[in-house]
Amino acid sequence: MITSLGSGRRLATSVAALMSPRAWCGLLSLLVLAVGAGLGAAESNSKAAPSTGAEIQADLKRLGTVATLLHVGAHPDDENTQLITYFARGRGYRTAYLSLTRGDGGQNEIGPEFDEKLGVARTQELLAARRLDGGRQFFTRAIDFGFSKTPEETLTFWDRQQVLGDVVRVIRQFRPDVVVTRFPIPPGSGGHGHHTASGILAVEAFKLAGDPQAYPEQLRQGLTVWQPKRVVWNGFGSGRGGGGGLSGPTVRVDIGGNDPLTGEAFGVIAARSRGMHITQGFGGFGGRGGGGAREETFTHLGGSVAEKDLFDGVDTSWARVIGGDAIGTAIKTIVEAFKPEDPAASVSALLDLRDQLARLPVDPVVVDKRSELDRIITRCLGLEVASRAAQPEVVPDETVAVTRTVRVNGRIGVNWVRLGKEPVGRALPAQSAVTLKSQLVVPRDAAFTQPY
Repeated sequence: MITSLGSGRRLATSVAALMSPRAWCGLLSLLVLAVGAGLGAAESNSKAAPSTGAEIQADLKRLGTVATLLHVGAHPDDENTQLITYFARGRGYRTAYLSLTRGDGGQNEIGPEFDEKLGVARTQELLAARRLDGGRQFFTRAIDFGFSKTPEETLTFWDRQQVLGDVVRVIRQFRPDVVVTRFPIPPGSGGHGHHTASGILAVEAFKLAGDPQAYPEQLRQGLTVWQPKRVVWNGFGSGRGGGGGLSGPTVRVDIGGNDPLTGEAFGVIAARSRGMHITQGFGGFGGRGGGGAREETFTHLGGSVAEKDLFDGVDTSWARVIGGDAIGTAIKTIVEAFKPEDPAASVSALLDLRDQLARLPVDPVVVDKRSELDRIITRCLGLEVASRAAQPEVVPDETVAVTRTVRVNGRIGVNWVRLGKEPVGRALPAQSAVTLKSQLVVPRDAAFTQPY
């Protein structure tokens, strides 16, 4: 994970030890890496970075838009993976799926784990799916207690205000321009109380996220209000839970096509993503999917009515961010000058862009984009950082041996400034690696990890 440490030309890398879910979550190593001088001094025939130039170029293009979409459903495997793939990989928009539950009450086709253990497994399935379709993943505290006949029953078992607050929090954190529910609200039916309840809470949260009187404790914690442009229901046919029973202004969007990076059909990528839900018996989906047009309907539930596209009336550029005009221009220039065969040639311009981003007002979307940029710079450098613990589980006051390895696979050297609070002061030339071993004591007050 790359995080920004100010406007200087630095990259702070927070490296989590590779441990099991019960391992000490606070065991993090902090590396501050300053890019070395002499950007043009290295040999041009040096080893290429692990990421291909085309992949980095695609990430740079995505950096040029701040458009954001949030998809909301009740369970793992409810999501429309092609919708996520199309907007995340096709348009390059910030796209996420909010699953209200972790699927604790579902079936398990591959093992004996149920209840909270199944929830842990299905959480990992969702994360694996997002790594394929390009989306991000969010959850609430709602518990999947099995089949529910009505949304009223569901919202009685769930703490309605608590779960609603969780949805409001995600909207205020992620700041979507458009919210897309997977299931309709009454008088429509999602065929399952949890499904319909997810639509109800999404629409209520859409209205409350921009209200400073709603969940004011979130504002005291540093969040700010946010009002999305619109909320819509992604309609489905009679083959899945009925037609939904809703009518109203509807826009049709073709979410078919091919990934601009790989050339693969969005349907093929989406099928592989859906195939990650193996505990639900969806492993076979990985062999399905196709190209061509795929027109889907989106019915208006709140906010501004869309006429031709879900993002009608939304400024998807950096121009909507205070001070963002120059950012958008700089990104366009970098993309045009980028050399896929030599990503390191863009490092200097990317560091200048990083300085510009650091001067913008703090904003959740800007913070996300700073992190994206840091990852791009790291990949252009061919920089790899790994931290490994000698044992999978530790307890407070225990000592654990940790091995950290830093590799520079690109043609530009870096300086390892410090590790945590301890100075390192080591130069890492291009095409080099260094390993440090140390003993860490787990703090006595370290909290136990929570696999959720």
